[in-house]
Amino acid sequence: MELHATLTKTHRGEPLAVVDGLPGGSADLTPAALRTLAETLTRIAADCEAYSALRSRHPTPSVRRYPVGN
Repeated sequence: MELHATLTKTHRGEPLAVVDGLPGGSADLTPAALRTLAETLTRIAADCEAYSALRSRHPTPSVRRYPVGN
């Protein structure tokens, strides 16, 4: 599985990540898979905050790929 995240800001200038590739509907996830997904989402959150801090009020969105479990 791989997630794609577009790092940008809200209209109020707050950090925002639009994440594609999440399991849709319902998903059967083992505890290990849940931890792996949580680690990946934590990386996206940190990148989103760092991206937002370095960019002007109206940044160009940055699309990044995040392999899950690699």
